[in-house]
Formats: sequence, C-alpha cells, structure tokens
Amino acid sequence: MHSSLEPEKMEEGGGSNSLKRKFSEIDGDQNLDSVSSPMMTDSNGSYELKVYEVAKNRNIIAVLGTGIDKSEITKRLIKAMGSSDTDKRLIIFLAPTVNLVKQQCCEIRALVNLKVEEYFGAKGVDKWTSQRWDEEFSKHDVLVMTPQILLDVLRSAFLKLEMVCLLIIDECHHTTGNHPYAKLMKEFYHESTSKPKIFGLTASAVIRKAQVSELERLMDSKIFNPEEREGVEKFATTVKEGPILYNPSPSCSLELKEKLETSHLKFDASLRRLQELGKDSFLNMDNKFETYQKRLSIDYREILHCLDNLGLICAHLAAEVCLEKISDTKEESETYKECSMVCKEFLEDILSTIGVYLPQDDKSLVDLQQNHLSAVISGHVSPKLKELFHLLDSFRGDKQKQCLILVERIITAKVIERFVKKEASLAYLNVLYLTENNPSTNVSAQKMQIEIPDLFQHGKVNLLFITDVVEEGFQVPDCSCMVCFDLPKTMCSYSQSQKHAKQSNSKSIMFLERGNPKQRDHLHDLMRREVLIQDPEAPNLKSCPPPVKNGHGVKEIGSMVIPDSNITVSEEAASTQTMSDPPSRNEQLPPCKKLRLDNNLLQSNGKEKVASSKSKSSSSAAGSKKRKELHGTTCANALSGTWGENIDGATFQAYKFDFCCNISGEVYSSFSLLLESTLAEDVGKVEMDLYLVRKLVKASVSPCGQIRLSQEELVKAKYFQQFFFNGMFGKLFVGSKSQGTKREFLLQTDTSSLWHPAFMFLLLPVETNDLASSATIDWSAINSCASIVEFLKKNSLLDLRDSDGNQCNTSSGQEVLLDDKMEETNLIHFANASSDKNSLEELVVIAIHTGRIYSIVEAVSDSSAMSPFEVDASSGYATYAEYFNKKYGIVLAHPNQPLMKLKQSHHAHNLLVDFNEEMVVKTEPKAGNVRKRKPNIHAHLPPELLARIDVPRAVLKSIYLLPSVMHRLESLMLASQLREEIDCSIDNFSISSTSILEAVTTLTCPESFSMERLELLGDSVLKYVASCHLFLKYPDKDEGQLSRQRQSIISNSNLHRLTTSRKLQGYIRNGAFEPRRWTAPGQFSLFPVPCKCGIDTREVPLDPKFFTENMTIKIGKSCDMGHRWVVSKSVSDCAEALIGAYYVSGGLSASLHMMKWLGIDVDFDPNLVVEAINRVSLRCYIPKEDELIELERKIQHEFSAKFLLKEAITHSSLRESYSYERLEFLGDSVLDFLITRHLFNTYEQTGPGEMTDLRSACVNNENFAQVAVKNNLHTHLQRCATVLETQINDYLMSFQKPDETGRSIPSIQGPKALGDVVESIAGALLIDTRLDLDQVWRVFEPLLSPLVTPDKLQLPPYRELNELCDSLGYFFRVKCSNDGVKAQATIQLQLDDVLLTGDGSEQTNKLALGKAASHLLTQLEKRNISRKTSLGDNQSSMDVNLACNHSDRETLTSETTEIQSIVIPFIGPINMKKGGPRGTLHEFCKKHLWPMPTFDTSEEKSRTPFEFIDGGEKRTSFSSFTSTITLRIPNREAVMYAGEARPDKKSSFDSAVVELLYELERRKIVIIQK
Repeated sequence: MHSSLEPEKMEEGGGSNSLKRKFSEIDGDQNLDSVSSPMMTDSNGSYELKVYEVAKNRNIIAVLGTGIDKSEITKRLIKAMGSSDTDKRLIIFLAPTVNLVKQQCCEIRALVNLKVEEYFGAKGVDKWTSQRWDEEFSKHDVLVMTPQILLDVLRSAFLKLEMVCLLIIDECHHTTGNHPYAKLMKEFYHESTSKPKIFGLTASAVIRKAQVSELERLMDSKIFNPEEREGVEKFATTVKEGPILYNPSPSCSLELKEKLETSHLKFDASLRRLQELGKDSFLNMDNKFETYQKRLSIDYREILHCLDNLGLICAHLAAEVCLEKISDTKEESETYKECSMVCKEFLEDILSTIGVYLPQDDKSLVDLQQNHLSAVISGHVSPKLKELFHLLDSFRGDKQKQCLILVERIITAKVIERFVKKEASLAYLNVLYLTENNPSTNVSAQKMQIEIPDLFQHGKVNLLFITDVVEEGFQVPDCSCMVCFDLPKTMCSYSQSQKHAKQSNSKSIMFLERGNPKQRDHLHDLMRREVLIQDPEAPNLKSCPPPVKNGHGVKEIGSMVIPDSNITVSEEAASTQTMSDPPSRNEQLPPCKKLRLDNNLLQSNGKEKVASSKSKSSSSAAGSKKRKELHGTTCANALSGTWGENIDGATFQAYKFDFCCNISGEVYSSFSLLLESTLAEDVGKVEMDLYLVRKLVKASVSPCGQIRLSQEELVKAKYFQQFFFNGMFGKLFVGSKSQGTKREFLLQTDTSSLWHPAFMFLLLPVETNDLASSATIDWSAINSCASIVEFLKKNSLLDLRDSDGNQCNTSSGQEVLLDDKMEETNLIHFANASSDKNSLEELVVIAIHTGRIYSIVEAVSDSSAMSPFEVDASSGYATYAEYFNKKYGIVLAHPNQPLMKLKQSHHAHNLLVDFNEEMVVKTEPKAGNVRKRKPNIHAHLPPELLARIDVPRAVLKSIYLLPSVMHRLESLMLASQLREEIDCSIDNFSISSTSILEAVTTLTCPESFSMERLELLGDSVLKYVASCHLFLKYPDKDEGQLSRQRQSIISNSNLHRLTTSRKLQGYIRNGAFEPRRWTAPGQFSLFPVPCKCGIDTREVPLDPKFFTENMTIKIGKSCDMGHRWVVSKSVSDCAEALIGAYYVSGGLSASLHMMKWLGIDVDFDPNLVVEAINRVSLRCYIPKEDELIELERKIQHEFSAKFLLKEAITHSSLRESYSYERLEFLGDSVLDFLITRHLFNTYEQTGPGEMTDLRSACVNNENFAQVAVKNNLHTHLQRCATVLETQINDYLMSFQKPDETGRSIPSIQGPKALGDVVESIAGALLIDTRLDLDQVWRVFEPLLSPLVTPDKLQLPPYRELNELCDSLGYFFRVKCSNDGVKAQATIQLQLDDVLLTGDGSEQTNKLALGKAASHLLTQLEKRNISRKTSLGDNQSSMDVNLACNHSDRETLTSETTEIQSIVIPFIGPINMKKGGPRGTLHEFCKKHLWPMPTFDTSEEKSRTPFEFIDGGEKRTSFSSFTSTITLRIPNREAVMYAGEARPDKKSSFDSAVVELLYELERRKIVIIQK
C-alpha cells in the first residue's frame, strides 16, 4: 500500500496498474510476523487478540463489551490483510453516521501506515463522476464512508465489490430492514461472485437475541462474543469451523462436453467393430472386449467427474493419469493390442480436446495467488478446488499440521497430488495416497500402509488422501484436521470420520456447495442416523432440542455441524428400506469396522448404490410444496351402524333420492338411503347434478322420517343390495378353477366380512307412485330379487364342466318343448320362467353362467343359437351353440330360440364432473383432446342362459347413479362432522357443509370447486388479523420485529403444525373419485389396493419415515385402509381456506373463532385501539396546517388523531424518533385484505389461478407507487435522502409518455418509498377509524381505481412465454449471467424454421429474464404466434441440418455448418418401461429444442377380448388403441409414424414413440444408444 511518507512510490512499477499491486509489495517494510501466523495465540488471552484470531480466518460479527479496544482489532486486521497476496486491494470501513466516519478515519490514519480517506455527503460525493472515483481508488487504500455512499457508488457501477478485500461494518446491528447496510448485503454482497471478507462490530448491549439469526444470514457471518468463549485455544487449533461453503461450478462449455461425448461414442464404436471382426478368433473374446469397453467408459466418467468438480486443469491431469495406466498395459494378441491402442487414442484425443481450452504454455498450472478469480471464472479451477487450496494455504509454515482428506474417488486424490506438486506456492505440502494395487494381495502396498502412521506422525507426510470405502484393515493415523472434500456416501464412513476426528482432538471440516439442498439434506440424514445408531432409544432430530445457529447458516448439535434447515425428516440413503419398513437391525448396531486407508477406485463401489433408488427422502420443511406426507382418511361417523347385530329388526332414518333427467321419457327409480344416524339439515336435503353421456340427471336428497324393518325384511334388503351392487359393479360368482379355487355363488358363501359397523347402510328402491315427502320401500322388487337369489343357489351353472368331462344341460328339470312346437308359439323360455315374445323389452335378466346383469333390448329375429358365430370370425366356432358347448360345456335345450340382444350394465363412473364433449381434458400434449362418441356394444345370448328378474330397468339405471351420489353425500357428511368439531356458536352465524367441503378440497380433485379461492382470501384475512394483533399489542416493536413475529404466525410450517395437531389432514380431499373402487356395504371389491404402508390403523402418525420428496409418488390415491399421499402445503392451505370460509359466512368474528380453534393466539382488543389512539394524541406536534389539510382533502378523510397522518408520511431518513415503517407494516396487510376481498366478491366466477394473478397485479409496491403519483401523494412524503429524491424525480419523469389508452405508464420501477407511503396512510386510516374496514375501503377504492380486471390482466413476460410455449409444445433454453453490476439473460426458442433469440440486461436476473422474454414475445407476435392465436402450418421441407444444435448463436459460419452436417445427435438408450419411451423423447426434444410431438389415437372395441404381448407377458383387453405420432423437426419435414395396437392409450403412445425413433435412426436423423 502507499506509504504516507513516500507518495512517489505510486509511480513505480513501470506503468503497472496500481490497483493490481500486492499489499506486500507496497508495505513490505512492515514486520508483520507477529500477526501473520495463521495459528497465532497469545498467552495473556486478551479479548482483542481472540477476536482478531477468529476474524482473520472467517467472517464474524464481534460482539464487544465495554472497555474493549476495537481500534486495536481493526489495526491488526487491516495489517493482516495488507500482508496477504491478493488481487483485491481496497479496504472499506463503514460507519452509520458522519461523526463516526470522521472519528474512525482519524484513528485508522494514526494506527496504520496507509493512505486513508473519509467520504460523506457534505463533500459533494453525490456529484462525482466515474473518473473522479477512479482517482480516489488509485490514491487511497482504506476508504471510510457511510453505507449510503458505498451503496450509491456500487449502484452507479463506479466500483465493483470484487475490488474490495475487506469490508469492516461498524454498528452492524443496523443491518436489518431497509437500512443501507442491509441493502448493500442483499443487492451486491450476496450476488457477488468473489466476496470480500466481512468484519462486523457491535456492542453486546445493543444486539437483540431475536435479531441474531437474520443478522448472521444477511452478513454471511457468525456471531462471536469473546466473553462467552473459554479461550483462544478453541480457535487457535481451528483452520475453519464447520462447513466450507463453495460456489457452484460455472457450467462447462456445452461444446466441450459434446465433443468429449462424441469422442467417447466414436472410439466405443471402434471397439465394437474390433469385437465383431475378432470374435471367432479366440475363446472368451467377448469378456476381454467388455473389459476394454468398461475401461473406456470408466476413464470417460472419471475425466467428466474431474471436469465438473475440479476444473479443466484437473480434467487434463485425469486424462494423463488414465493414459499412463493404458501405456503400462501389455497384450500379446494383436487384436487385444489394437483394443489397447483404441483406448490410448481415445485418451490422447481427450487430452488434445481439453488442451484447446487451456493456456498453451502450461496445461496444468495456474498461479493461485495471482489469478485465482480468473481461473475460476474461466473454469480452469473449480470453486471447490479453490477453497481447498485456500484451506491448505493456511497451513503454510506449520508443518506439524497433518491433514486427512476424504475424497469420493481416488482419481481426485491423484490429480490433486499432481496439481500440488506443480503449484510452487504449495510446495510445503507432502502428499501421500496409496497406489491402485490392492493391499490385500500386494506386499509392498501392505508395507506402505503400515508405514503411513509413522510418516504422518513425524511430519514427513502432512497431507493424506483416503477414499470413502470402508474395509477391515489399518488404523487411520491421528491428524489435526479431518477434511471431507466429498461428503461421505455411507453412514459407516461418516460415523468413523467423525469418531476419529473426536479421538484425535481434531476438527472435522465439510465442503458444501452453496444453494445445494441435496448435500445439506444428505449430511442432515447422516447425522440423524448417527444419533440413532449411537442411541437406538434417542428421538429423531425433529424432537431434539433446537440447535444453535452459527455464522455460516448452519446448525450445531454438540460438536457436529449440519446445514441450516427446517427439515424434520431425512433420506434413507444406501438402504433397502421402503417407506413403511422399520429400521433394520444392522442399522441400529454400532459401527464395528474401523476407517482404513483404501486405494480402490470408486467404481468398484457401485454395489453400495443398489438400494439408493428405492430410498424415499424428505428434506423440505413442513408446509412446503416439495414435501409429500402419508396421511389417513377420517371416516364419516354418520355412515356407521350396529343394526347388523340386531335379531329383532332395526329402525332407520330414511333419506329419499329422486332423479330427474333433462330428456323427457327417461325414467329413473327413486331410492332410499337407510341410516342409523340423523344427517344435518344441509346434508340430508341437497341437490346435485349428474353428468351422463349426452344427458343430465338432477339428483335431490330429502329426509323421509323413520322406517322400521323386521329381521326377515333386513335379510331380504341385504340380499337386494348385495345382489345388484355385486352384479353390476362387482361379481356374483367368486373363485375359478384356473385359479385353483372353487367357483361359488357369492350369496351362498359367508358375506359377513363385507358388512362392517363403520360402514353400514342400506340402499333400497322406492315405489314410483310415492309422494316426494315419503319413501315406501318397493318390496315387490326386493322379493323378486330374493327369489332369484334362491334360484341361483340351486340352479346356477357353477361347474360348467364336470370333472369327468360330462356336459351340463340347461333344461334344469323343466318341461322342454319340441323344436317344431317352438316355431308355433310366442313363448320364450328363460332359465327360470317363460315370457311372451312381445313383452321382452327392458326386461332385466341375469346370465346364469357368468352372473352378469343385463336388460333386454329385443329378440333378434331370424337368429338362434344355430346361427353363425359372428363375434370373432377367427375363433373357429361355427355357431353359438358350438361356442357355448366348447367354451363352457353347455348343451342348449332350446337352440332354435331367437337370440336376445342385451344391453349390459356399465361399470361405475364419476358422474359429478362434466366430461362431455364441451369439456376438453388434456392428458397428453395435443393428444386425446377430442372426445369421440363411442358406439353402443350389445351382447347376444340364448334365452335359456338368462334368468328373468322382475325388477324395472329404471332400478338398474338408478343404481348406476348411486356411487356418485353416495360419494358426494359422504363428503358432505365429513364436512358437517368437521363443522361440529369446530363448533362456532356465534349469534346469527351459520356455515354450510358445502363451504366446509370446498375448503378441504384440493385442485387434484377433478371437481368444479376447490379450496384455492378460499385459501387466497383466508391468507389475506390471517395476515390482516395477525398484523393488527401485533401492531396493537407491541407498540414499542419496530417493523422488522413485527414482520418476523407475523411470519412466525402465518408461515406454512406453523399452520401445518397447528392443522395436524387438530387432525384436519384426515378431512382433506386431494384425490379423484374412483367409482370402480367405491363399494356399498356387502359389495365385493373388484379393484382392491392392499395397504403396504406398514400401518394397522387408518390414522398415520406424523413420523419422518412417512415423508418424502419422491416426484413419482401419486398424490391422493388411497389404499384400502384410506392412506394416501398429501402435499404438505395442502395441509397448511386447508387451514387458510377454512379461515376464508368462516370469514365469508360470518365475517371477522367467525374467522377469529376458527383461528383460535386452530391454536392461533390472536385477538382484537378494543381497549388496545383506544390506547393506540391516545398514545399518538399525546405526541407533541405542531402541524403545518396547510400540509395536512391538503393531504386530508386528497384522500377525503379528516383525521381525528393528526399525528397518525404525520407519522404515516415521515420517512426514516429524517432520523426522527418515529417513521412510517410500523404503519406501513399494518397498511400492507390492510390493503392486501381489502383488495383480495373486493376481487373475491366481484369476480365470483373467476378461477383460482386468475384470482391469484389479479391480486398480484393489484397488490404490489409498483402499483401503489403509481397510485401515489396519480393522486399526487408523493409530494407529502417527508424525506431527507438525496438518492431517494433522485429516484423519485426519475420516476416522475418516466410518466410523460401516455400509452394508446391515454394512461401514463412509467418506464422504470418506482422507489419503494412511494408504495410504502400509500400503505402507511392505509394503516393510519385504519387506526383512526378504530379498525373500520368499510370506511378504509370507501376512502381507498377511488384512490386505487381503476383496479386491474380479468380482461385487462397482463401476465409477466417470462410467465407468458412459458405458458405460450407449453401450450404449443415448444421448449426454450435460458442462460443467465451476472457480473455484480448487470445481469444478462438470453432465451433461445426454436421454431419449425428459425431459431429466435431474446436478450435482456437489467439489474437483477429476474428483470433481465423478463426483458428477454418480452423481446421474444414481440418476435412471436410478428409471426402471428400468441396466446390468442394458434400456430399455422409452418413446417418446412428443407432438408438441412437442425438449427437447434447451435444453441449459442443463431447464425452459423461455414466451418461450423460443415461440422454440423456430419454430427448426428444421440438419443437414449430407450427406457422400455411404461412411459419410458415418451420420457426419453421428451428429454431429447427438451435438450435439442425440438417441438413436442402430437398423437392421434383410434380405439377399437370388441365383445371378445383382444390379446396383446406386452413385455413378454400376455394381456387381454376388450379395447385396442393404435396411436400415430407426428414430430415436427426444425428445418426438416415432419415425420409421422404409427405404432402397434396396445390395450391402453398411453401404452399405444409408447409404441408409436419407439417406432418413430427407429424410423429416425433409419433416416440417419438420430443415433439410438444401445
């Protein structure tokens, strides 16, 4: 640095840039040996030295008590930074006031021999130009200034934070809220790629406990209070506590990786050709070739690993290491020599390819001290490796510090060892790792391992690498520092490393990537499991005491350090346990193996990963979208009953179901629901619409009093219910010889297990001539059913073929008419009766050989059982009689009777949602969107195989409706049950079961309603109530404290905790109604889903093993025990939706009751409002009458407490004892609630998604800033900030150009203060009106008008582009970069014939992306592509190469075009599991920006099943689907191909994709990897 005595030294150095000179060069005359040692201790244990020692090694916030000399610490720290070799040269000292700036500047000048200068507003720095600032930076080494000055300089890009090596922040406890300290950290420090060291100073009496966490997070530092520590020894042996956080590696060149991949595939193909040529020459040739292919793949993966994790230089070194191994290989066979040569040429090709991207003078060396930043930015060295070198650099001069480094792969150790040897600055390190020979078989290696502890202890080796593999063997030597460069993969490895670190009294350092939740979660999981292993009785981390936070955003538990997280559950890593499995016995045993030095390559460790694919993780906090939780389902108590045990009959509450169709002539029978319980009025009297194909049926439920049934009637009623529900939706014959079970009539078996007291009710037909208010059971239909049951018990064709091969006759002992007489009569002989031929229409029958129920359409004239069998011409059956004889062994007694044309009963369907043609349900992109009308398929059977049932067909039609009706009724019963639990007994209050049901129904249910709208309203209600409660209860707390307390109340994690404590999760409806799985009491389920959750009860405990983040988990699909997966956020949303529902029904008082029932301790105390008004009324204030009168006139409200309005317009820059911040906190929630309420009531038919967009457009700071300018409120804002004044003036100037509607829209974003003042006025108005929300809205509605309406709603550009491309099936590629000053964003979108590019440059990545998206949308609109238009036929037949492969530029040079013409992209290998081919194609299209394909599907139905071969297994289905896929390839013709027939639509999609890919390979458009 510049000596103040020798200013002429500035010009030395031959014109070199003084900004790049090292501190050591400028201040070399200073003897800093006493402070430069990285492990300095002081025997007197002074506080100053303790703080300095820690601050030198990491970012800290020093909490200093009275009497501690902070200037001594500052002096030592500045001198220490001055002695370091670094590109950064500026030291900046920040103080919050001008007086402190002047004071600190004088002190620093007196203490250090450096150029020090002070900066504050009075010096006119606001008007300085970039040139003037450059002069200041060149002349001075230490800059003392106020934080606002630095913030302005950074915002103006006069200075980059990368030029600063040390940032000292005095009175850093101000780093909160909107203070310039906080803005500096948020806007620049956290966005910087190369951050300065942070040293914060504050007083122990000032900092608040509640502030610690936020302060540490913002300042990226750790609180350190010397008074609370045991001595400097704790820090003298610590290189760095806890994790070392490194930035993610910059994405490597896509071009380089593609070249490496192409090279690998090319040489792999060469090996395959050699294998084909020489496979007949030698025995075991294939095994040998596989060895070489594996070696080629292993080397390729090792090089990629080094490229991604260590950088280009180490990738080059890795290729050298692999090449040396190949060169040492000796082969006798010429063929094998050729294979070895192929591998060698591959590695040489890799070396030359990587070499192009490295400096030509030295492919493996970089000056870490001079060029570390540029090396990281260029990708030569990864940020992770840079941090390791910085750590090792701290060992300089301390050869007794032995370091043990745990790495994932031995290749990492080898290349780092080579790097260290070539890096002169690390020459003091002696690195050792074992060779690749197996110690168990190599004597020299065993000897080496025995000697390692001695070498380590005597300092001959001070850096030792070991791998993550744990085997029996040698003891790890003691070390000073255990570094986990790569996180341990297994529990045993982690446990032993931690155990050894404790035994040797050394520190365990973990390397963690910033912003990588998977690493944090994995470490959290390892620690949790270590606790369980050490103490099987110990609770999981969820129930442990809250850990203490340190300064690195991590939590410490004992001596262990884990990432900061709200996680309550962890991943079952490297375990074969499923979600429901208990911990294995082995996992509970203490580790019995010692960590040993291992030299095996990691690829031999692949067996350890076998089970990891089955692991189910949960790393997100409660209430988050990522976390899924297993929950049970609450039973509807109203459906339970004990009447099944009564021997003398039972009394029921009857509820009548009436059905009315919109098509005249369609008749449905009424039914009666018999329950033991009485339903709530709004449940027992309800209407619902049922949507059938081409018609609508309105169902109405009404109470009909009590009905008494005798024991005999109960038996017949149960027969009726079992017979028809099993006959229509289940099966009446159970068992089959093919399955090795006896075939029986269901009602001849014991069916008591199908009747359960928790689900016990009857559904019986009602006589049609009944009045609406009464329900007389139709006993004639029930008796007829009972008689047919008795007939089937005796005469059903159960054993269709006798064991001796004898055949069955259908005459059943009744009189058989001669064939010639049959021709002379109109009688039709059924199995149990005869009927007139002219009275058969709509007769209900049952097939006695299958148990299926039909209704007769007609008797087919000119047909009989002797007619040709036309169902399946290829079956080989000549006639129907022959078919039944050979298929079932039935000999027809009346083969000449006409066949009956039968309408078969349907499976149950969800009739509660309109799936008709006007409603498009999108299941695949542009696939299946048109619902085709399916033809009716009828069955044809001989009459003697049918038994007549004297039940009207209208009964069958009504039974088909009952599953949907009962599902809706059961949901309403649950809603009513929840309402009773909440029990809101407020005068004149009522809430309907329908509202409760809406509040517990998620979007994943295909219903016409969901909780989303109520959740939106409830969220704003809760926020408003919590804000009012905190504002009034804590008048002395500032805005920051209030915001944190409010967040703790309204956070999803808190709502999740409260909701689950009330067991609301059981009421949530988050799955689609599955009618085929719905069963009535007494019905046998055809589609069971056995429970595999490992829980015997319907309720699922809140245990971490039932949490997961697995994306493949199906949400809402329950097992037979009612267990289903629920998104954790849905649980929290349910609480907010219920609050919203209670507000809609009963206002704030009802919603307050709901909050208190949940456990949210909030209230409105009128006395607190009065106290708040009295407090402000007593404030001494001499108003400027004109000022406040003018403002009151503008808002049209006269304040009774004038000081409230004065406070609402006072900015914190005035440094008064008050400001608008508290009122802004309150007003934010008030306006949010009022606007949300207005939108909710005004746009009742608006969907939840659009409602959210409307609120976001109305409730934001920019909109409020425009309101302030439009109503001229900004002129009343009392402020004293030059920067703010400039921002306001610039914003006002941007309003000069009105748009086409005449409305002036600003071109820049408004200052936050303008929006804040609108919110603070709203808060003041609320208090002044004593919380009169209606009065506040009357004042603010005209101020806010016009509010955004649905027809004028504009989406943010990036979101609009995303939705547009999603609807059209296009992908786009995003690239963002940020140099700390400006963010650059590029979006590339490949259309059929052109690659479009949109660029944007703004202060933040989000704004830059928005501008880039806006540019792309403009280009698309010029091509007539927007959300309101559809894509035309823009497909081109040009046979040119894919433009999408050139992702980095739109125009191609002739050289790149020539290269592109021979490069064919690879795809696959194809995953042949269901959905796999579509997934493979999707990923390929996404990578290469090809549009998504479209599908067209045709369906064929048959009365006889189709046979399919699917995955080697034979499947049958009555439907056959064939799909045709169309793929539009950019700059090529569209490719269309049809797949094979499949039993379901999605499988047909997969078949079409596979055929398409093979066609593309035949056309040499892609290459499919095998």
